[in-house]
Amino acid sequence: MDATTEQIVRLSRLLRANGIEVSMAETVDAAEAARTIGLLDRSLFREALRSCMCKVTDDERRFDAAFDRCFPLTRSGAESTVDVRSSDALAAALADGDDLGPIAGRLVDEYGGLDGSTRGERHHLQRVLRAADLAALMALALRHRPDTTSAELRARIDELHRLLAGEVRARLSFDDSVPDRAENLEFLNASRTQLEAMRRAVRPLARRIATRLARRRQHLRSGRINLRRTMRHSLDTGGVPVQLSHQRRRPARPELWVLCDISGSVAEFSLFTLTLLAALATELPHTRSFVFVDAIDEITDLLEHNGHRIEPWQLMRNTNVIGATGHSDYGAVLEQFWSGPGRQQLTGRTTVVIVGDGRNNRRPPRAEILAEIARRSRAVYWLNPEPHTEWGESDSEMAAYSPHCRKVFEVRDLEQLARCVEMIV
Repeated sequence: MDATTEQIVRLSRLLRANGIEVSMAETVDAAEAARTIGLLDRSLFREALRSCMCKVTDDERRFDAAFDRCFPLTRSGAESTVDVRSSDALAAALADGDDLGPIAGRLVDEYGGLDGSTRGERHHLQRVLRAADLAALMALALRHRPDTTSAELRARIDELHRLLAGEVRARLSFDDSVPDRAENLEFLNASRTQLEAMRRAVRPLARRIATRLARRRQHLRSGRINLRRTMRHSLDTGGVPVQLSHQRRRPARPELWVLCDISGSVAEFSLFTLTLLAALATELPHTRSFVFVDAIDEITDLLEHNGHRIEPWQLMRNTNVIGATGHSDYGAVLEQFWSGPGRQQLTGRTTVVIVGDGRNNRRPPRAEILAEIARRSRAVYWLNPEPHTEWGESDSEMAAYSPHCRKVFEVRDLEQLARCVEMIV
């Protein structure tokens, strides 16, 4: 048995140990596919083994984790000369078709923080993704090579994301704790396939929320018992209050303003929030949507025009969210928002929802502006996709922003997002 076949057998055992059923026949098919395809193209080799050994979409991330453990990422050819600390250099390499494997390795070396760390894979991958800022790289690459199609660049971005995850995973112990249901997949840790499954789950989830909200509003509409009216009506029944009369209440439907960070890995989380709220349009008749990186732009009309189906790169391309640096700057965004629609149009009926990780790249947080927004509006809520234990670490400014919010939610999956939306509206 050659070395490749031995690793495939090891992969088969590892998959079975982690809940993925792999038969002996499927293992033999995978070994035959490996002999036919070879190891020169790692991506093709991975796809071949996955097609033989992985039958359920929800198992793909577990398969990728096991594959990277059995077939660690090896850097082919010479070391990359790309300066990974330069966004322009990375965008040029992305657009020009450079080998992404060495670039992924250098990004992990530079930003992963793996030396002597006992943190999990997600933590280290998020460090790299925040530094690389793939959404901003997409926009820069489109400017560098206008003749390149968005689909081609999106495929390159997805490949770089996968290589980064594989590089981190190969250097750490294997973690097989992956939820099965789309509602429980973490936004910041989902593969492209899992994100698609989550998108399909959004609208059925929205219908369930809308039904519950309508039922709750119907219940609230009855109000308190009106004793005077009840007694007057009871005269027709000999003084017996057969029919209770209630105070007429009009349950308030808040005017909702949503401010979403679309930089880096939180862009997908922001889009899920926008999509879910759009699907609740009947229950939220007055909603305005804003997106930002280090500048803010309103996209209410853009979302309606596109049927609320839009990608992060489309927002980057069709909005003015890139300011001076192209990196998240919550302080500058809050100042711009307050000097524009915030000061002029916020009212006591407006609920403001901020969606993002609160990482400010060590710039002034301007929390006093958030305090002004909170005083002018009905309430401010913050949805953060990062674990609560990471709030306040490194460049996170959640400690400065949290006191000015009615509530800050940890929202790591669709199920948590649905609960938060029900509480807010």
